[in-house]
Amino acid sequence: MKINHVFFTQNCISSIKKIIENHNIETEVGGSLVGFQLNDTLIVTHSSGPGANAKMFYDSIEIDGEYTTEFCNHLNLMSNHRLYYLGDWHTHLSNNLNPSSRDLNAVLQLSKFIPTDYRYTLITVIINHYTPDYFRVYCLEKENKLVGVSFSEIPNPVWIEEYL
Repeated sequence: MKINHVFFTQNCISSIKKIIENHNIETEVGGSLVGFQLNDTLIVTHSSGPGANAKMFYDSIEIDGEYTTEFCNHLNLMSNHRLYYLGDWHTHLSNNLNPSSRDLNAVLQLSKFIPTDYRYTLITVIINHYTPDYFRVYCLEKENKLVGVSFSEIPNPVWIEEYL
């Protein structure tokens, strides 16, 4: 199913902003995104940091897969499988928030681990490192390309409060 909109909870947005704020400006930073799907919409409730073994550079990041898998699995178990991995986020150290070929390759690699029915709901979020309120959301489509998706921020759903 094609994703037409992504909602980010206040918890998710504030978590990403704190991670960026506490990070050195010389390299990209990022992490995983957790939430749930409702028809053609994703609701992103949580975001992780990059993990201790992440490799961060000026123009790329390799997120610590072991750390983020543990983060996602923990939320999945705590929520009785209501929350699960939806994609990744990372910053760009420029105003160019278009996905690079590295960004596309990273999503394509991740998509191999996603069940076929959900493969094309995988998202990547690219955030301006200097102005975190400025970001773009992209979804993987069947032609193996990243396409922009509309998004907005929402308050935390009440049932999410127990997982914050």
